[in-house]
Amino acid sequence: MTSRSTDFSRGELHTLKIDSRATGRLMSARVIMPPDVQSDERLPVLYFLHPWGLSPRYLLDKLRMAEHLWKGIARGALPPFVIVLPEGGKSFYVNALDPPGHDWSTVVASNPSFFAHALEQYGRYGDYLRDEVMGTVEARFPVRQDRAGRAIGGISMGGAAAAYHAFRTPDAFCALGIHSPAVFKGPPEQGGPPWIFGTTQESFAQYNPADLARLLAPEKQPRIWLDCGDQDALLENVKTLHDALMGQGLVHEYRVCPGGHDKTYWEPRMPDYLAFYARDWHALNSMER
Repeated sequence: MTSRSTDFSRGELHTLKIDSRATGRLMSARVIMPPDVQSDERLPVLYFLHPWGLSPRYLLDKLRMAEHLWKGIARGALPPFVIVLPEGGKSFYVNALDPPGHDWSTVVASNPSFFAHALEQYGRYGDYLRDEVMGTVEARFPVRQDRAGRAIGGISMGGAAAAYHAFRTPDAFCALGIHSPAVFKGPPEQGGPPWIFGTTQESFAQYNPADLARLLAPEKQPRIWLDCGDQDALLENVKTLHDALMGQGLVHEYRVCPGGHDKTYWEPRMPDYLAFYARDWHALNSMER
């Protein structure tokens, strides 16, 4: 089911409802359409993932993604493309390991506000993203389904999740944006939810972008942007990911910029983020014209 809010001077904003078998609940995604889409046109698509515990609404209201897309297209800085913002709760958009026989109450009690409702918002979210969100969007919206026409990115939890999916399936995405990623050291320090990543370094490595990057062949990599604020508490871990990319010979843009882990860092950079994803699409669009 979809509902639509329309402003023809800008573009269309759709709400997509998915009765998810993977998560066992009704899920939602927002779909930002550019203006003036032709009936026979198939557009590039960016799947963009939100931070821990927030929602697509945060990306729309606080980071103004739709506005930045529409304004960029209007001034010719961006080609027309679609942005999909899937709901992800506190799942890291992955299929959680969910090791049996554990009582996670001590972990939750260590930071009650951070882990609030976290045990209700995880599960088979990798299947949900790949099969249900992407499958539904590709069936219902005029988007491209080839690697060259599909990108993925995200912020904080979403940035780490985007790296996970792009590194595991490099043939699926032409570009990857890892913005202020929520990356951790793993057990015993942990930092991330053990019901998702497990309790051992071996299990953690199955999800950790730095470990996954070491398995990626340079000739198969997408274009990569990695950035973080210089006051971000996760900066040391982000530098570890940067080192892993360098060690594997994976070409990437790496930026440490003034700021922390919040909207005052992310929102002003959104035009640059979108331009990165659309770089090759802009060139193709210019050639076609």
